Amino acid sequence: MRRLAVALALQTTTALQTPTKKPLPLRIDGEWYDARHYAETTHAGGRWLVEYARGRDVSFLFKSIHSLNEEKARNALRKLPKIDEPRDAAPYGFALGEEPDEVEIDSPLRKELRALVRRRFGTDPDAAKATPGQWLRIGLFGALTASAWLRWLQGSVLATLVLPFAAWLLVAHTAHDATHGSLSKRPWVNYWLQFTAHPLFFNVFVWIPQHLHSHHQFTNEHDFDVDLHHFAPAALSPETPINDKFNEAWTFCWKGCLTTLGTSLLQPLRTLLDKPTPNFDVNITPVPDDVSKKQLWLSVAPTIFCLVYPLLAFGVGRGNWGLAVLESLYPFVGASLIWTAMTQTSHVQDDCHQPVAEDDCWTARQIAHSYDYSVHNPRERELVAMLTAGLNMQSLHHAIPTVAQSRLAGLYEEYAEIAARHGAAPRTSRNILTASRELLEYLFENNAPVRAAEAVPVAR
Repeated sequence: MRRLAVALALQTTTALQTPTKKPLPLRIDGEWYDARHYAETTHAGGRWLVEYARGRDVSFLFKSIHSLNEEKARNALRKLPKIDEPRDAAPYGFALGEEPDEVEIDSPLRKELRALVRRRFGTDPDAAKATPGQWLRIGLFGALTASAWLRWLQGSVLATLVLPFAAWLLVAHTAHDATHGSLSKRPWVNYWLQFTAHPLFFNVFVWIPQHLHSHHQFTNEHDFDVDLHHFAPAALSPETPINDKFNEAWTFCWKGCLTTLGTSLLQPLRTLLDKPTPNFDVNITPVPDDVSKKQLWLSVAPTIFCLVYPLLAFGVGRGNWGLAVLESLYPFVGASLIWTAMTQTSHVQDDCHQPVAEDDCWTARQIAHSYDYSVHNPRERELVAMLTAGLNMQSLHHAIPTVAQSRLAGLYEEYAEIAARHGAAPRTSRNILTASRELLEYLFENNAPVRAAEAVPVAR
């Protein structure tokens, strides 16, 4: 394992942090730019984050990420060399449509939220990074997770049962913020702590492109948000064709118990083996071009080890197949149940597919397509944020994605007032239990075969 970690470190550092002479094309407001030199020498988030934008349209991300230093970012953009559209460009990554709707990002709502962030943090992006309390929790949860993994290696049933919860608490405080560049002011810290999502939750090389460039830019838009299609043939959107004989909400339920095997193993394996995603003609979750297959294999190896080691050590080695199967599968099932509950309740809701009052405002859409819970009581809001990576304030995170989760609770009340004044009041539930119940109610209604009378049956 130590040799594997060293090899992975060398591979990832070489691939994503060493300067390259290849152009780094990205599109903002319809113009293509070569960001190579800027990414290698100047970009505060590190070159590795810009690499994920290669060949993509990042108009919405560019503007939402630079709320604290918009003028500086605009000045930097003006200095980038303009180029022609690359032949192999895929501006929207996963896309079932030609072009997304034209929406305004520099809206009155956006400007007022930007003013809120600047009042709280000034114009220094580092002021919105993780709080000392978040770093303290990272240390505690890191120690707990390391202890659980050590005892798991030794065959402890208790440690195995605790492992997915401990790992989630660490991931909740590190990986999500790190992939948004909001954890630390040091790019290398964000880079390495994103890998705390391995081996149980997701493979970062696959997840970041779909999360940042697809989901965060086109939340709940059927033709452009890849997240709406991970549970296919289950229909997460009213626009998705449904089965006329079987309620595919049950498919969502069983897939929800194995979600992280998909995000950490199956999705990268499709890229490695050049296989299409089931229900599609292509792989809808590819990795960045500069991630080599050798590097991707190394990133997947810890997940494979976690599945195989217990079978060899406790099954073949000791003849204890019950323990072997428990240690091999339970951590992924436990992680999957946590991951599904934490992520899907935030967007797969009837309320999140209702009309948006300010439909031409990108920020209003982000808020309307997200679901909040446990936000009405300040103490509950902050406590639940610690347990959920701040996903209980999902609409705020989508509106202002580069504020660390530990700072969201302090912004929420004023943010909600501003959003409501602009006709974009957050859509909320009482807590994660009520939000989960509402998710299932929506799914079973949306996937009911009776809807097939008004829809085209799912292609098989």
